[in-house]
Amino acid sequence: MTVSINPFIAGIPTNPLRALFPYGARPSMLNLAAGHPSKDAYDLQGLAEAAARAARDFSAWTYGSSAGDPALVGALAETVATVPAGQRLLVTSGSQQGIDLAIRTFAPPGATVLVPEPVYPAVLSTCAAAGVVPVGYQIAPDDTELVGLKAVLAANRDVRALYALPTFGNPTGDTLSLAQRLQLLALCAQHDMPVIEDAPYSELWFCAPPPPSLLDLAGQVDGCTVVHLGSLSKIMSPGLRIGWLIAPERIASMMQEARQAGDLQPNALAQRVAFHYLQLGRLADHVVRVRALYADRHDALVDVLTDAGFTVPKVEGGMFIFPFLPADRGNSDLFERAIAQNVLFAPGPAFCARAGSGLFADRLRLCFAGLAKPDIVLAAKRLVAAVRT
Repeated sequence: MTVSINPFIAGIPTNPLRALFPYGARPSMLNLAAGHPSKDAYDLQGLAEAAARAARDFSAWTYGSSAGDPALVGALAETVATVPAGQRLLVTSGSQQGIDLAIRTFAPPGATVLVPEPVYPAVLSTCAAAGVVPVGYQIAPDDTELVGLKAVLAANRDVRALYALPTFGNPTGDTLSLAQRLQLLALCAQHDMPVIEDAPYSELWFCAPPPPSLLDLAGQVDGCTVVHLGSLSKIMSPGLRIGWLIAPERIASMMQEARQAGDLQPNALAQRVAFHYLQLGRLADHVVRVRALYADRHDALVDVLTDAGFTVPKVEGGMFIFPFLPADRGNSDLFERAIAQNVLFAPGPAFCARAGSGLFADRLRLCFAGLAKPDIVLAAKRLVAAVRT
């Protein structure tokens, strides 16, 4: 008997970053590929206390609201999320579920969603599962008029939404300027196109806060719609899988129905752990410590690479850099040479919106959040040795 499979599900591309996991598990491997915080970037004492308190809550062990634990919704709005009038916050399973809900809410099968290129590969998986066509757009640091985005809009019909990661993006670490953000909102309003703003890294700035979020700026641009996605994964614990979306009331209600059809509700125990952690009042000091930790590691990584001839575009926060390889070095088998040197990176082509396009072969994504500073330096030296082999 041959079982017929939904072609959308059969067509989900293999996530190239997840495919790297077996390499990262090898003994002595230094992993610059995975976007995971290192163990010392967790407040384990605070999380343990929060978990102990959560375990004593009956609500941690039973069914709850599809919109999220009301106590957690309130705590998020008081600490890390600003909810404008007329909008509502829903708890999600990380930003990823928010991306999925937004894309499926706005775009029917066959429609187009614009995605930044280079793009976080899990967004492409979400598009494939929904039968939606992702089309890449690029915004150069000096492109204040968004010429690249305008060209993509002119060449594509039936664009239903634009996905953006405007603050410390993945993989580039780039941040859109205030002028670019306002222009983006105006352009999307002009095309009646909602914006899906993903902001999991926005608290991880080094020296100064980034420009206001697209959600915060939306009130300055008539006719724009923003669905804002946030997450505790990068500032508290990725294992809890606690994120949120903020959307206009009507859209939030439809998204709530869509998530109820998929998984009924967020994980009750994880929500109570997150709630109690926020109640402990430890998050602000913890984030300050993590910012300093990541800034120091970023600088150490960049110093080694620039001395070896890499071109490293400047970033002001987040977890990633997306450097250019030295121009005089062959890189066709660099991944294998790096594995032989016991260092792992994410190849640039993994972030193409269209597989096989040949883009970003001269770049690689490196995460500076997952290793202690001495290991960051050693990993960078191993990568340099692989390039020079």
